[in-house]
Amino acid sequence: MEPVPLRHLIDEAWALVAIDNKAAASRFANRVDAGEVVTGNSDRLVQVFVNLLRNALYAIPCSGEIAVQSKRLTRNAQPWISVSVEDNGPGIAADVLPDIFEAFVSTRLDAKGTGLGLTVAEGIVHQHGGTITASNRAEGGACLEVTLPASCARRAAGVN
Repeated sequence: MEPVPLRHLIDEAWALVAIDNKAAASRFANRVDAGEVVTGNSDRLVQVFVNLLRNALYAIPCSGEIAVQSKRLTRNAQPWISVSVEDNGPGIAADVLPDIFEAFVSTRLDAKGTGLGLTVAEGIVHQHGGTITASNRAEGGACLEVTLPASCARRAAGVN
């Protein structure tokens, strides 16, 4: 476990997802504050965000939009960082949403989905002391929000 700059982590996750041809036609915005840092395992956290970004990419129409943003929270007098991955796809079906983090729950009827990605992501987030939630946006599309304990100190942009 070490300090992990979230903006860089999201860029790394998107670079892995952007290999997909559909990514070239989509719009991606990383709006995570450059100073936001959590304590964690960067490889495991990249795995979480690769999964969330892949799911968003799968859900959006061609030339769709995916945006990632962060905000600071205080819970029990402790600093937390919430990172939301939002898309403009159709959202999560009402009958699937309550069970979205259960194993083998999937809306994909092809060979690309196993229904394990969000279950694994939830496990990793919990190992980091955080939470993950899923909801549908009022304006359409889905929002998956990962909330993690903030690192002890905000990081100056570009400085370790």
